[in-house]
Amino acid sequence: MPIRRPAPPRRLAAWLAAVLVAGACSPTAPSPGPTATALPPPSPSPAASRPPAAEVYAAIRNDVEAIRGLQPTEAVDPVTIDEAQLRKNLTAEFDAETTASDLKFSENVLITLGLLPAGSSLRELTLDLQGSQVAGYYSPDKNQLFVVSRSGGLGPAEEVTYSHEFTHQLQDQTFNLDKLGADATNQSDRALAQLALVEGDAVSVQNRWTTANLTPEEMGQLLSASLDPKALEALQNAPAYLRDTSLFPYLRGNPFVETIIASGGYKAVDAAFADPPVSTEQILHPEKYAAGEAPKVVKIPTLFDPALPRGWKAMGQDTLGELILRTWLVQGGVASAQATTAAAGWGGDRLELYASPNGITLLLVTQWDGLSDASEFAVAAKAAVQGLGLKGDVVFREEAPTVYVAVGDDAGVITPRFFR
Repeated sequence: MPIRRPAPPRRLAAWLAAVLVAGACSPTAPSPGPTATALPPPSPSPAASRPPAAEVYAAIRNDVEAIRGLQPTEAVDPVTIDEAQLRKNLTAEFDAETTASDLKFSENVLITLGLLPAGSSLRELTLDLQGSQVAGYYSPDKNQLFVVSRSGGLGPAEEVTYSHEFTHQLQDQTFNLDKLGADATNQSDRALAQLALVEGDAVSVQNRWTTANLTPEEMGQLLSASLDPKALEALQNAPAYLRDTSLFPYLRGNPFVETIIASGGYKAVDAAFADPPVSTEQILHPEKYAAGEAPKVVKIPTLFDPALPRGWKAMGQDTLGELILRTWLVQGGVASAQATTAAAGWGGDRLELYASPNGITLLLVTQWDGLSDASEFAVAAKAAVQGLGLKGDVVFREEAPTVYVAVGDDAGVITPRFFR
């Protein structure tokens, strides 16, 4: 759940990364999962006859402009950095973009839901994962573009990364990514969906450039790079929440964008930037985006009247969305196929986090497309609460239809007041 998302980018326009995904060179990216992403190990040293880097980058720019049908409005020179500098940059970006209160809110929500172990540092977990997976990034705010090279050379992995990041430069200079509004700290599901449009577009261009320009030998090097054991191990050891939210924009954003391209080419993608997706549901089910099926507006009910009693304090709200609800169910021991089905009828949700007398308590209100959808989710949610060992309760109400989930240290106080 990208709650007040401190993972990059907390603000969409602040940090747009390239992640080399195994199989990303094929037109259809694989389904999200824990087996797919890794940064390349050092690329082979460039041959003596290889053109200078400036010429290589210029050729890539020309190709990408032709593929995407966009032109830059100003130059942004790519800067090659090593892994150590990447970590420094990531840390500086994270700390500049993430307030202490936002970070604490995110940690409390994720820990209360059982998506992170108690005592976890979301900052360190995020930086560790990013440091192992990021191949490069573009920063519109700073007008900078970085390509990571483990060897200091310019090989297939670095070239593919640049094709991806230059696409972000074109997006920003054409559409002004700040206008997407994906920096709202209490609309994380929407932000993740819009990031999927941005990254899915860049992956589509990256795939086309790769297929047209790399030799079979270079394609083999790229595939080998994406399967680097060290990077795969770091990905597999990361919490499922971080894996899923990190991979989603690439692995599900690309099929979403390819669906749009199939209906009207890149001109249709241009139109999508003016009317971006508003939920991960629309990314997972492109037909719902095409039909304009927006999430329901869900409000947190009044639990106490006239105000919160002594010892209770509302700490903030956010939305989980279909993707993170599915991740939560799976982490709670629900089979993947059942979790996918149970989350698929999502209509909208809203959560509120409270500081309560005995610790932290969370109320999640979810609405569904139909009674059977709500019933399926309620059954799965009860299993997840039990599987995660959470204090709490799940109640299904036919009105709306709605499923309420209360978890945390004082969930027992909410239950008799609300779940009746």
